[in-house]
This record gives sequence, structure tokens and C-alpha cells, in this order.
Amino acid sequence: MKKTRFIALSAFVMAVLALVAGKALQAENDAKQEKSYTGIVTVSGLVLKHEPFTRKIEESGTLVGRRESVIAAETGGQVMQVLVDVGDVIRAGSPLVRLDDELLELEAARALVAFDKAKLDFERVEKLYLQKSISDSELEGARLGMKAAEVQYRMAKKTFEDATIRAPFAGTLAAKFTEVGQMLDRGQPVVQLVDVSTLKLTLNITENDISDVVIGAPVEVLVESIGESYAGAVTAVGSRALNNSRTFPVEIEVPGNERLRSGMFARATVTLGVDDKGLLLPRAATLPDVGRIVVFLVNGDKAEKKSVKIIGSDGDRVAVNGISEGDTVIVTGNQMLSQGSKISLTLNSGAGHDGN
Repeated sequence: MKKTRFIALSAFVMAVLALVAGKALQAENDAKQEKSYTGIVTVSGLVLKHEPFTRKIEESGTLVGRRESVIAAETGGQVMQVLVDVGDVIRAGSPLVRLDDELLELEAARALVAFDKAKLDFERVEKLYLQKSISDSELEGARLGMKAAEVQYRMAKKTFEDATIRAPFAGTLAAKFTEVGQMLDRGQPVVQLVDVSTLKLTLNITENDISDVVIGAPVEVLVESIGESYAGAVTAVGSRALNNSRTFPVEIEVPGNERLRSGMFARATVTLGVDDKGLLLPRAATLPDVGRIVVFLVNGDKAEKKSVKIIGSDGDRVAVNGISEGDTVIVTGNQMLSQGSKISLTLNSGAGHDGN
């Protein structure tokens, strides 16, 4: 029992010592940071002014075809012909693959004969009924027999037609999954068809920006792999956040051309509109700092670190929240600064408007 108490007391003393040492070390580090640069840093800065700017947001995603479909066999059978190859441009309704349909054709013909006979039988019974030679139930039986024969014929005809697999829409053949001689089951994939006449790009927009995104908003889409930009537009705005996130899907459409392919990576700049009172500063004035963005403001002859939030961009400048009109933000020399660094400031003439 005494040994247990001694161990517990020792653990408590060690924890207290560790806490005291940690606080002392933190205080020492804070003091070092405050005095980390004892010289005077030459910097330039600008006085912030409210000015109109076009608010934009940038996100990235993957281009996909307007319609993409893996087309499957609707009936089983042996592949007799593959009529297309990867890269072919396909019209809607064009045949893609033909299965062995000889028996299916015969079954459809047999069902048609049965249907024709049932129609003739009904016509004869109907004449007898009008002559009051047969009962209502006999007439109804003949009518139902004719309808059953029609159903059997339509099913056999569709099964025969399904042996020729056709394109449900116009597009380009992206892949094929079968060859002549293969036995296919119903539902087995045959080819993949992609419609790239228009391409779609889905962006995930944060809850802070989604209310400003409207259908029809212009979008500039940069496809880095080919080094070209294309004009697009917002076509759909999600009304519900994606699972386990605070982002909403926004769909962009871009007209297709011979260079664009489904699966290409793209960066999109969405124009949200004009903000009449923005605070703009050069991108170089912002610095990453442990998961946040900061700027250095002029506070007398010292630099003051301030956390900001980027809310948009306009060319090589960004709009921010977290600072005020009239603040002087340091633009050059800021990478040499820490909290409380002494500075020698040169103001940029007219910088609040053009960033020069």
C-alpha cells in the first residue's frame, strides 16, 4: 500500500515539474520571438482603401462528359459482330454489337403467327356474339386470348431486337468490353459511350461562398495539360452540403472540342459579381502561418501580425477580411518579419488602387 502511494506521489510531482518546465519554455520562446530580430527591417507598404472589385473564387476538379454510360446487354447470347472500335464517333441508335439472333428471330415469327390467329379467332367470336349466338364470357375469353398473344409477340419481338445492342445517345466510344465469340449474360457490360459535345466540371464550394454562386455565372476553365482556357458557365447549384463536409456541389458546363477529353484535370475561376467595398492587396502581402493566412500591419515603428481571410481575387490581388480601411499593410520585406519587428517603412504611392 505504501509503495503504491509513493509511486502515485512521484508521478504527480513529475507531472507538476513537467508543466512548470513547459510554461517556462513557452515563455522563453515567446520572448525569443518578440526579440528574434533586433535590427531594423526595411519594408514597403500601402494604405488600404475600399474599392470595387470583381469577386472570384478558384476551385479545381475533373472534366467528365455531359453523358457517360456503360452500355450493357439486355439479353444473353453469343457475340457475332462488334461493329465499333474505341475512338469511333457514334450516332444515336447506331448498332454497336450483334448477338446470335437466329433463334430469337424464329421465336418472334412464331409469336406473330399466334397473335394473328388470336385476332382472327376474336373477329369470328365477335361476329357470333353480335348474332347473339354466344355468351358474354365466351367473347371476353376470346378478347383476353388475343391480348395474351399480343403480349407474347411483343416480348419475343423486343428480345429479338435487343440482340442488336444500339447506342442510346450520340457520343464517342471510350471502351469496349467484349469480342466476337464471347457469351454474354443479360446485364453484362459491352461498351462505354461518352458524350463530349459538352463537358461538365463539378466544384465543391464552401458554405461561405455558395450563397453568392448563381446559375449562369461566367467561369474560366483552365485545362493545364493542354495549356488552354475555355469559357464556361454555372448550370447547377447544390442545395445540400456533401456528406461529412461543409461544401456544396456546383456544376459547370464547357463546350466540347477535339482537344478536350473526359477525365482531364481543370482549374475553374468562378465570377461571383462586383463588391463595391473591397480591401485589395497584392498576393505577396499574404503569408501562410500554421494553417492560417496572415499579413503584417504597420504599428508605429513595429510590425504587427494579423490573421486574415481571403474572400476573393482580382488578377494578382486578393480581397481579404480581418483588417480595416486605413490600415497600412506591409507588401515587401514581410518575409523577414516576426511579431514586433522594428521596421523602416516606405509607402507605395497609389498602391491602394493598383498594387504598384
